[in-house]
Amino acid sequence: MNILKNYLFFILLTFTINADANAQAGNHYLIKAAQVNYIFSGDFTGSENLFFDNYGSKELLIKKLHTAKGGKIVESKAIRLNDTLTEMDINTHQKQIIPLQSDEKTNQTLVMLNAGNFNKLGEETIAGCTCQKYTGEMGIVCIWKGVILKSEISVADKKMIKTAVLVDTVTAIKSSLFSINEH
Repeated sequence: MNILKNYLFFILLTFTINADANAQAGNHYLIKAAQVNYIFSGDFTGSENLFFDNYGSKELLIKKLHTAKGGKIVESKAIRLNDTLTEMDINTHQKQIIPLQSDEKTNQTLVMLNAGNFNKLGEETIAGCTCQKYTGEMGIVCIWKGVILKSEISVADKKMIKTAVLVDTVTAIKSSLFSINEH
């Protein structure tokens, strides 16, 4: 269970990242809006869908994460609207509303990269996007315009690989996706 907690901490940390220190304050991504679909492999399998608008001031993350043997671990939705994060367990329909501190609403990529002793390794193309690739104590992270498109994280001999399979910056993101009442 500690493995899952460590990974979930990493996910929350990366939920609000931005890869460019010169980005405008409050912007979490360097693109206005996108939908990114991921698949998990390694010791965990599943999928994750990220939707964001207004440079990340509105975000929706839908996760279905299972052990490699198919056992359900996490099935959740998280909506971030400006200064509030609402997490919802899909199975129990319980919601938790978390006010974000001012430092949690700002650029976190450099903090994350420094905390994990990540160093730039080069570039990699994921889902048609050229990412900056970093390697660190916990694994590898590839970031494109502030969006993590790939992460290979190892914790306590368990490996979790999250890879973007679709990056859509063209299709309009529906405002209703970010309504807490819709979930």
